[in-house]
Amino acid sequence: MRVLVLYGRSQSANGVELAETAERLGHDVTVGSILDISSEVSSGGSRFWLNYEDITDTDVVFLRSFGPGSCEQLTRRISMVEHLEVAGIRVVNPCYPFRRARDKYATQYVLVAAGLPVATTYTTESMERAYRRGQEMGVCVYKPILGSMGKGSLKFDDPDLAYNAWKTLSRLGQPLIVQEFITNPGRDIRVFVVGDTVTASAYKYGVPGNWKTNVAQGGRMVDEPVPEEILELGVKAVDAMGLDYAGVDIIESDRGPIILEVNGAPGWQALKQVTGVDVAEEIVGYVTGRG
Repeated sequence: MRVLVLYGRSQSANGVELAETAERLGHDVTVGSILDISSEVSSGGSRFWLNYEDITDTDVVFLRSFGPGSCEQLTRRISMVEHLEVAGIRVVNPCYPFRRARDKYATQYVLVAAGLPVATTYTTESMERAYRRGQEMGVCVYKPILGSMGKGSLKFDDPDLAYNAWKTLSRLGQPLIVQEFITNPGRDIRVFVVGDTVTASAYKYGVPGNWKTNVAQGGRMVDEPVPEEILELGVKAVDAMGLDYAGVDIIESDRGPIILEVNGAPGWQALKQVTGVDVAEEIVGYVTGRG
């Protein structure tokens, strides 16, 4: 197969590993930035280029990021990825499910529609309404609508401190995502799903005194047995989102497991290190019919 690994502005270790794995498994691999893709629509059909290389005969695109840009640039890129799909090229993860997984607001209502447990999440563009909702919640968390790896997420015990943050964010044109804070035992769980199968799972422990468990924030993964109900919840979340593969973060709470995030472009380096699972090979094998 002809495979294209498409990253944003810069490549990551996970994208590199996808490309190397696909090549090792015998595929013709091209790697490039989504910023460098051009396309053409005519009555004669569709064509696509990476810089000046014609990539119209690509079979599979591994989409890792839409990249940074203006609203107009991102609109073109999303439409271009959908154009690839309309032209008969398989995109992994599919364009619209990928977009929804990037959007923390959309992720919540899609999961709830599937009957899956989530944290109560309030969205607004009004700092006054965000302030009132924060007062009602008591302890709350702000999450950037397009954030990842825990970056930019803020926990507030005082609604007046939160109000100052809402004011600044509103001036910057940012929507306000106010989420209830879920008390946890100092850990949550990463469930990595490929297709309808759990490929790997691990507990994530945060740094003492830090409420975040993200590896990028200093957390650590530990290979420990995960309850079957939580593994099943991860599979259901990926199915509900319409993704081919994803990393699902689930927290244990006093009202049962709750889904925190479904990542459609997950990293797996730490997970691979602690479990020994070749995640990239599982993904490529699933998509190309091997494994």
